[in-house]
Amino acid sequence: MKIVFLLVAALVAAVPGRAAAQELIRNGRFEDSLDYWTVEYNNAQGSWEVSAGPDYHPDPDNELYVMKSYQYYARARQAASVSSTELLFAGSARLAAMTGGTSGYYAYATLALEYQDAGGVLLGRTMFIHKAGSCTLATTPTQHVVEVDSGVWNDFELLVDAELDGLPGINRNDIARVAVVLESYGTGRTG
Repeated sequence: MKIVFLLVAALVAAVPGRAAAQELIRNGRFEDSLDYWTVEYNNAQGSWEVSAGPDYHPDPDNELYVMKSYQYYARARQAASVSSTELLFAGSARLAAMTGGTSGYYAYATLALEYQDAGGVLLGRTMFIHKAGSCTLATTPTQHVVEVDSGVWNDFELLVDAELDGLPGINRNDIARVAVVLESYGTGRTG
């Protein structure tokens, strides 16, 4: 079972020379339930849930809950068109993944930023992640994997331009969209 919670997500265009920044993610505090968020899942086996509500964190605001048991994924995503990578991402999430000790299987829970071209093709990503089992996701020239503690609320802040300096396999000039993704994934079991 993989469980992920997201308290808030913000992607802000930090335009040089302008005092006011523009928030690019709509409904990043989930006041309007899942409006503007796309829910995706592959439910080959097990159950899944993606919902928004006030019961996942002690504060009175809504949070996003994503859960997938056993095999494959459940996720919520929102992409924003960007004209520059001078962006600030901020979010708070509680990530937990478990496999039940079954040998050879793995699971992860992630809050990720996906860097996409104009057609929505994935160029690379940054993953704040909790892994379980034999998960081998690792940092590559197009993917930055940041492992976080399980079951506690983690606050994240990331300057996208600086993050891309550490991802030499991504040409920042090709980035036309950035997506915020909250995903629960597992290899599950077969049969």
